[in-house]
Amino acid sequence: MLKRIGLAIGLLVLCAISILRVARPPRAIPATAPDTVFSAGRAMRHVDQIAQRPHPMGAPDHDRVRDYVIGQISAMGLRAEVQEATAIGTRYQQAGRVQNILARLPGSETNGKAVLIMVHYDGVEAGPAAADDGAGVAALLETLRALRARKEPLVHDVIALFTDGEESGLLGAAAFVREHPWAKDVAVVLNFEARGTSGRSFMFETGPGNLDAARALRSAGNPTAGSVFATIYRTLPNDTDLSELAALGLPALNFAFADGVERYHTSRDDIAHLNPGSLQHHGSQMLAMARTLGTEPLPRAHTGDGVFFDLPIVGLVVYPQGLELPLAILALVLVVTLVVRDRRGVGSGVLAVIIAVMLSGGVGWLVGSMLRGPAIWSGLYATAIVLLALSVTAICYTVARRWSTLRGVHVGALIVWLALALVVSIRVPGVSYLFTWPLLFAAGAAFLMRGREVGDWVAAVVTLIILAGFIYGVSVVMLGVTGVGVIVLCVFTSLIALLLAPQLVLTAGDARWSAAPWLGAAGVVCLVIAALTVHPSADHPLRSALVYAENADSSDAWLGTLGSATNSWTRDAIGQNAPGPIPAWTAHLSDAGRFTGRKVQRISLDVPDAALVGDTLIDGTRWVVMRVTAPTGTTGLVMHASGAKVLTASISGRVVDTTRYRRRTRDWVMQYWAVPDSGAIVALSIPAGGHLDIDLAARRPGIPIVPGVTIPPRPPYVVPSQTGDVSIVYRHRRF
Repeated sequence: MLKRIGLAIGLLVLCAISILRVARPPRAIPATAPDTVFSAGRAMRHVDQIAQRPHPMGAPDHDRVRDYVIGQISAMGLRAEVQEATAIGTRYQQAGRVQNILARLPGSETNGKAVLIMVHYDGVEAGPAAADDGAGVAALLETLRALRARKEPLVHDVIALFTDGEESGLLGAAAFVREHPWAKDVAVVLNFEARGTSGRSFMFETGPGNLDAARALRSAGNPTAGSVFATIYRTLPNDTDLSELAALGLPALNFAFADGVERYHTSRDDIAHLNPGSLQHHGSQMLAMARTLGTEPLPRAHTGDGVFFDLPIVGLVVYPQGLELPLAILALVLVVTLVVRDRRGVGSGVLAVIIAVMLSGGVGWLVGSMLRGPAIWSGLYATAIVLLALSVTAICYTVARRWSTLRGVHVGALIVWLALALVVSIRVPGVSYLFTWPLLFAAGAAFLMRGREVGDWVAAVVTLIILAGFIYGVSVVMLGVTGVGVIVLCVFTSLIALLLAPQLVLTAGDARWSAAPWLGAAGVVCLVIAALTVHPSADHPLRSALVYAENADSSDAWLGTLGSATNSWTRDAIGQNAPGPIPAWTAHLSDAGRFTGRKVQRISLDVPDAALVGDTLIDGTRWVVMRVTAPTGTTGLVMHASGAKVLTASISGRVVDTTRYRRRTRDWVMQYWAVPDSGAIVALSIPAGGHLDIDLAARRPGIPIVPGVTIPPRPPYVVPSQTGDVSIVYRHRRF
């Protein structure tokens, strides 16, 4: 009995070590630390100043943050440069007037090659942006200070780039790549972001040929990284400023912390919720990488992609992708040998594993589909779902034992793992370590006739250390226990349980059938406890954003929201059940979702305008040139052109490049941020004889006082998100 308890405790401890390594950031170093050390205590002083209020493009506080960053750079004895430009994004239909801030820390060599460290100093309209990206700005200011404190300069220059307009479509990064002369000097890029307010700073994206960059990352000392994240991220429709730098084809590393994602882009992204340890992890890696890359030869060596993952004590394991297939073939040899030796019941084992994995994933999907709000980020719900998946797996395992032996079922599990390892090693080698290394150690342990118990423990250590934290990071931190996240959680839980069946059988003893009901009952109890205790709160809020929209060409005005009203407060505030069809002009307010709401009294806000300044016919093409203006206080202006196909477009003389857009639209659409007082010159070419219908929608923060409308106060668990509450004025023009 004591041995079984010890086995159970040992397995749980391994899971805890792996999860804590992914979940818990390092301790924040106080402001009294030596000058050459990165201190989150010092950096938090910058966050205090930056995150006082929201500071999106076009807002007064945007300029306050800009001036603060410039002042801090100047106080270090460096020259701050402001790049003012009309930026046009290449990933999204966004443009705007940006003000990038740059500083260059000179190195001892003068070959011109430099390390670029990039953060963004703008934020969303809804919140003060303490984490996204106040933490990045503070980390870069503290890193520059620590580098300046060195007795000897680095070999290479370090360029600090504080981009503008990242939240508005990566605009500052696009302007830097397209127009700034320093862009040609960059040899390697580091970018720092946030998708939450806590957690460790993951290195989740790389540039092409990442083997060399991953080897350099080992110098960070305590990185959290995996080639699985970099491989998967390349396939996702997500972007940061690094997406614009991808045009340079340079080695690059992208970092972000993502725990507390329910506060991401809300008013709760504030100083009170920013974890200083997350800032410490951000900054310690930034400083270490700046020193390494700034000292080693530039340009970096050209390499292929690598496989890499971090382990406790060992640190970052890095090797070429070319080794993955030989490792998988070695596993093939071991498993084939085991099949020849222990062939009885192997077929039943394979079938049981496949059924267990499918049923576990189905149970997880069913439970996850019922979760909403903060529940999908709850570790308690994740624990409940893991227990249910283990219960289903235990049932399948016990049934399989009727037609097979213990060894037969285990070898069947090894065959399934082998199939996954071979497929992944060939198709996506950056992911393969998740399957290859646990399989090698488990197959090696099964191969042993003596010392099998020690071999099983080694296999358990390797498997749980690599996979338990990975599963937690993907399912609880990044994706949530719903959709793909919960399926990943359950499928890997079932696969791991069957791979480590020899250990689990020893732990269960003679329980057999009774293990499954106990696991299922424990899962249900955890679900009940979670349902009673996990609720929206001030720390785990629900999102909301109200919109007052009026049509300047009529008496029409509406109060509503963009997208679905996902909480009762929003439904009450907008009166979603009020009768009446939604007018067609609201489709041009934003690309954030379909407008829903109720009709209210119009109060006549200032309106945007488009004035014709040129109309010419050249070689069968009509060129329409407009000056587009927006009222004072406008943060963003949506322009939508229909009626004729737009062939080409330019804004303030800069051609709009659509070749790298994430998505295409039937009509020409562009959102312009921080519209200058003098307006923006927009030139569109269309076929001769065509006409243009221009729909304009100017957005400004806040909801005006509307007669007859009373908006109830938000409860503490409902917070403004993304755009926050805004007013939008629509106008139509025809040319």
